[in-house]
Amino acid sequence: MQRRNVPTGNDKRTPAQKMAKNMTIFAFVTCLLVIGVIYVFYQHKNADKVESGNMPSATELQKLTEKDLEMGYPETPTEVVKFFARINQYIYNTGGLDDETFDKLLNQLRMLYSKSLLDQNTFEEQKENFIAEVQEFQKKKRKIANYTVDKESSLKYLDYDGQKCALIQISFFMTENGNYSKVFQDYILVKEEKHWKILAFKKNVNSNQEKSES
Repeated sequence: MQRRNVPTGNDKRTPAQKMAKNMTIFAFVTCLLVIGVIYVFYQHKNADKVESGNMPSATELQKLTEKDLEMGYPETPTEVVKFFARINQYIYNTGGLDDETFDKLLNQLRMLYSKSLLDQNTFEEQKENFIAEVQEFQKKKRKIANYTVDKESSLKYLDYDGQKCALIQISFFMTENGNYSKVFQDYILVKEEKHWKILAFKKNVNSNQEKSES
């Protein structure tokens, strides 16, 4: 047989006290709801920023290694050389890259090379030489502070061995022991299968190099 709950009459709170308690509970629940609405609002706002490009959605390393060059290859010689410079700046300025990361970055660089340049530099040979250069660069505490690339409108075009080529220059701004310098690098790009590829590059020793103390 079920027992009936009979009021004991022990609740001695006044109606005002009971109302105050109920108001406190109501305020607490309302506060939780407001916090929930604000959280959802900002999550949605941040998602919109990522989609619109106003907020970085990935680190520089992710952007460099995950860029699909087969589907989204740079369209102009300037854009090719800019991407080349970005990868070099990251590699030279970042010490202690693990093998997997270094290989990914080097593979991205080699995607920008022409067939003849790839034939002259096997992956393993280039990796070995590149690592040695980066270690020497880091040892001297050098940094690539910035770089500029020739504008598309100022490029020079020529025919080389029946192929259309573009000449372009990068100015690298370097820092070392409180000093800065500007190093110029010349590039020749050739069009292979509708894509501009790096055919050759070398340091321009004829350009004036500026040095001063910071």
